[in-house]
Amino acid sequence: MRSIAFGAAAVFGALSLTACANSAAPAAQPATTPVASSATSPVASVASPAAKPSSAASPAKPSVATSDVSQLVKLGITINKGVLIDVADDGVDRWLSVGKNGVDFTGTARTDNTMMSLKAAPVRGKNKVLIKPPFYNEDLGPGYCVADTKGAALKLETCKTGRTQQVFTIVPAGDSGQFELHGAYGVIRVDNGKITTNGRGRVGLQTIKYAG
Repeated sequence: MRSIAFGAAAVFGALSLTACANSAAPAAQPATTPVASSATSPVASVASPAAKPSSAASPAKPSVATSDVSQLVKLGITINKGVLIDVADDGVDRWLSVGKNGVDFTGTARTDNTMMSLKAAPVRGKNKVLIKPPFYNEDLGPGYCVADTKGAALKLETCKTGRTQQVFTIVPAGDSGQFELHGAYGVIRVDNGKITTNGRGRVGLQTIKYAG
């Protein structure tokens, strides 16, 4: 009987161990680390646009020559402003004026016709000017310039670059501000309010500020 009891006890013990083993919590599974997807990001990387090639520089416009009139300014000859062009030292008011018979020294009052302006001429060289009456140059366009003629009186005509008759050379007479006016056909001489062609008359001129 001792062997049967021992056998029974052995069987009971084995069953008890099996039951304990089955009732124990299952072993924890090792945690798996999520692996980042190798797929590309849903936001597509946008390549920065390539820099546009700089457009070819436009050719520089040729510079327009302009006469150097700095000496005239230093001598008190008014440039780029409204002036009266007066016959100096004749004792009377005789101003260059636009009239029906041309441009002559017949002006005796400050009017639109006697107001002139000396402008540096678009040519090379020193002391070369255009004579442009402001009243006749208020509108857009080339404007009007006084031009020399082969006759006595000067004339008013449309300004044209390169027209030699419209370019006058101012020749200073000392440092007093007086000057001679040389046109395409010679020095301007004035006798009794008229430009002459006989070699007689005054040649000394001066500018007087129009606003005075």
